[in-house]
Amino acid sequence: MDMLGDTVRPDRVSRENGDSVPPSTVRCAAEAVTVFVATSVAALAIMLPLSFASLAASLHVDLLVFNVPRAMTGAAFVAVITAAVTMAIGSARTARWTALLALVGILVNHLAFIPDSTDGHLDALSLPTLNFIDALLAGVVVGALAVAVWNEPLLRTVYLFGTLGGTILGDLTQSPTDPDSDGFSRALGGTLPLWFIAASVLALAYFALTTVVPPRSTIETAIPLAPVFAAVVAFTTTIITALAVASHKTSAPYLIVASIVAVATAVAAAMILPGRDGILVLQMSSFSVAGSLVITLPRSGWVDLATLAVTAACLLIGMRVPRPLAAAASVLALACFVLAADVFSPPTTLTAALGCLALGAVAGYCLGTSVPVSPASGTVGLAILFVPSIGVALSDSDIGHLAYSSSWYRTTDVDRGVGPGAVAVVVALGCTVAVLALLRHRPAPPEIVNP
Repeated sequence: MDMLGDTVRPDRVSRENGDSVPPSTVRCAAEAVTVFVATSVAALAIMLPLSFASLAASLHVDLLVFNVPRAMTGAAFVAVITAAVTMAIGSARTARWTALLALVGILVNHLAFIPDSTDGHLDALSLPTLNFIDALLAGVVVGALAVAVWNEPLLRTVYLFGTLGGTILGDLTQSPTDPDSDGFSRALGGTLPLWFIAASVLALAYFALTTVVPPRSTIETAIPLAPVFAAVVAFTTTIITALAVASHKTSAPYLIVASIVAVATAVAAAMILPGRDGILVLQMSSFSVAGSLVITLPRSGWVDLATLAVTAACLLIGMRVPRPLAAAASVLALACFVLAADVFSPPTTLTAALGCLALGAVAGYCLGTSVPVSPASGTVGLAILFVPSIGVALSDSDIGHLAYSSSWYRTTDVDRGVGPGAVAVVVALGCTVAVLALLRHRPAPPEIVNP
């Protein structure tokens, strides 16, 4: 990989040093697995609190629950800034080492948590602080790995699936204190397994040490500011809007204004990004609202695995047959599904199973069909999923502030009415129109070669 600036071409695989020997199939497979594990660790570290199991014992549960959305937003900002700065440096080796050091920090953070939690009583601010550090370091991993792998079609695809799959899995994971916990929820309930984090550190360290990359062929060091500005607009407005809605859930004027602001924010951020890179921002902005309102419980353990499989399949389909307008329409269909479920109250098990599968299908296709040219722009689009949207604020009317419920999942036990679903439909419809306008007024980017 050579130049990683604003004109980076995802379909170009650098082979400037023509005398180098192509990597073996085994090495390529091992490196792909490493990228998948590392990005999964990062996404799960952002989406999940440091330890579910300590929630019942901690005297500061409310503080942790209150701060998790802020930690996720901070991670989103850090991911974009890391990607932009690493692009300016223009070195894939630097990107790999940055991701590795952040992964080491996550491992150390989890090791530091163990002795503090053995007695069941955490020190004041200990759990929230460690969780915040965990999320910020994970943001560094997401941003740095994007730059490290973006020019390699296979690794880029694995990175996209690892980040999106980890985000969806983290969103579906429920509290281990619930007797119905099953599947991945039980495995991830206490905290991310240390061996899982350690394995990602060792594997990434090996490839960081052994991968030969050509020297950069340019002295251009300008930081791409468009993704940073887009992130500031999108993330800041999204979290502020969600905070306002969380305090006035039953107020129709707030819901109307929030819907308009959500669409306007997505459009503004998309227009700041070059070319059609902003399409992913529009897709993920509308998906984050509708997806946060999908009922996910009760469900069987197999649904989690099936959701990840559907996510991977639709991601590949989207990359092979990119239809951004169809992807935007699928988000609108998901929003209509949410509204219909709230109005007609179908069987809960069926609603949860179909909802989870729809989450994976829509998210995967939206991402696959809208992969940006620039890794920094791609990070903006992916990181939007980390920032709590107005969908999160509307998912549980019993909470008077922006936070995830103490049970950390969405069930049919909460009667939300038609307001949240209607908001999701309006936002999805607005973003669909914006996607259509962007497709008409901005030229198509260079064709992206996929594995």
